Amino acid sequence: MSMMFPRVGFAKRLLALYGVVFILVLFVTDWTLSHVLQKLDLQHLQDSLSRQSALICEIAAPLLKDTLRLQAAVKKLTQGTDLRVTIIDTDGVVLADSSEVAAKLTTMDNHATRPEMAAALDKKTGVAIRYSMTLNTRMLYVAVPILFNRSEAAIGAQPTILGVTRTAMPVARVDEMLASVRQPVMFAATLGILIVFVAGILFSDRLTRRIRRMTTVAKRFAREDWSEKILIDGRDELKMLANTMNQMAETLRSRIEDLESEKGKISVILSNMDEGVIAISRRKQCVLANPAAERIFSFATAKILGKSLLEITRHPQLERIVDQAFQEQKSISGEIQISGKPKKTLRATVIVLESQVRDIGGILVLHDMTDLRRLENVRKDFVANVSHELRTPLTSIKGFVETLLGGAGKTPETRERFLKIISEETDRLGRLVEDILTLGEIEQGVALVKKEKFDLSSELPSLLDPFKPRIQQNKIEVENRLSEKSLFLSGDRDKIHQVFVNLIDNAIKFNKPGGKIVLSADQKPEGVTIAIEDTGAGISEEALPRIFERFFRADKARSKELGGTGLGLAIVKHIMEAHGGHATCHSTLGKGSRFEVFFPA
Repeated sequence: MSMMFPRVGFAKRLLALYGVVFILVLFVTDWTLSHVLQKLDLQHLQDSLSRQSALICEIAAPLLKDTLRLQAAVKKLTQGTDLRVTIIDTDGVVLADSSEVAAKLTTMDNHATRPEMAAALDKKTGVAIRYSMTLNTRMLYVAVPILFNRSEAAIGAQPTILGVTRTAMPVARVDEMLASVRQPVMFAATLGILIVFVAGILFSDRLTRRIRRMTTVAKRFAREDWSEKILIDGRDELKMLANTMNQMAETLRSRIEDLESEKGKISVILSNMDEGVIAISRRKQCVLANPAAERIFSFATAKILGKSLLEITRHPQLERIVDQAFQEQKSISGEIQISGKPKKTLRATVIVLESQVRDIGGILVLHDMTDLRRLENVRKDFVANVSHELRTPLTSIKGFVETLLGGAGKTPETRERFLKIISEETDRLGRLVEDILTLGEIEQGVALVKKEKFDLSSELPSLLDPFKPRIQQNKIEVENRLSEKSLFLSGDRDKIHQVFVNLIDNAIKFNKPGGKIVLSADQKPEGVTIAIEDTGAGISEEALPRIFERFFRADKARSKELGGTGLGLAIVKHIMEAHGGHATCHSTLGKGSRFEVFFPA
């Protein structure tokens, strides 16, 4: 879009502004000068009248009793001047006036109330400016008291006021003086204004041409056309501005090229990523998406910019993950399922930016976990299938063993000894299969199908009953502190029973003869922690971090001898995690172990 130059350019507007300012300054200067000169002239006139009044007082004092001679003397003193002299007694009666004839003195107003008269009667010099009805003009009045013993007053005696001498002069003389001064000043000012305007027009034309030259090239810069530079003459601020704009244009050109290069790199990276990337604003509107995200959700980036995340993905669970990330202001990950053929499993990770950058408040990264989950399911299915396949022949073997033990065979002693070994191995393999199946079910999330609230402390005795023969055989003391108060848990009753069965079995199995088992609980608002502590051989510090791993045995020889499968604690760990809790172990080698399971409230 082309830009038209204004009809009234910057230089002309600046010239007009300076002209207005110049005129305003001229008027303010004229007013100030007139005011000051008027004040000075009035002061000089007042001083002159004061001196003349003092002299007239000396002349008028002897003539106060003879008004005719006094009138003649006053007339003679003011003859040929604009000065008006009035002699007034202390009662305000006019005794003589240079502007009136003697016959009219008696008809003149009493002057006692005049402000200058009042000041003079107070032995001061009275001054007043007002319009005279007698002379029909504004006058400056100065009144001086006529004192009887002026010489005595000089040495401290109180003089007596005989009357007042008032002199007056028309103020028009001051105005005439000011007018004579203002004329040359106004002429010089007018001439100065003309010179300024002529010089301003010449300057503005040159300034306008330079500014338009800069504007023309700046328009090219705005269109990213860097082929031309701003070249203007002079050594003033405009020349500095032109050089600065040239440097700015070069910097912008370099930075735009760098940005375009970086943008190209980012675009190539995003386009070739297997992970889907969607940039969203704080209002969950789509700002950017790469081709992988387009393939996952079947949309075109050009059509979805500015639309909400739910509108383009049609996946409420993904929206909930984004809401949680924005609410907690941290990165959140979660898995979602995308329907279709084939069905996809995605791991969505929301990265929240600390500050919004170009409308981007967060980045959503989508990892395709379909193949990984499929492989995991294959592995789990394999374990489950193998376990199921082993279970049938083992049951058959155990049946034959029981038959043989019932009396079949020719050499009973030997046959019985071997058959017992087979029976023990069969039992161990059966337990192994059961444990593998249990683990597989828990990992797949299908084992915890029943959830109920129950009191563990009331059910614990029934869990201990199957172990009583072994407890009595090994002379182990069991201290049950859980029976002191009710202990309600919420979850799958059977699986929770299995947790404590496994832990109690281990506490008996790995305890020493005459040892002790302590069952205790610590109930807090956030949840309950149940501990099973034994006085057995303990676990080494190196083995302790791996105690909950599958098939891990701290003491392999003793574990096999006692018939352990290595899966009991792994089952405990997975059951607790399925209930939102956890299992921990604290142990000292040679002193015993303490297993704790935590159930959240």
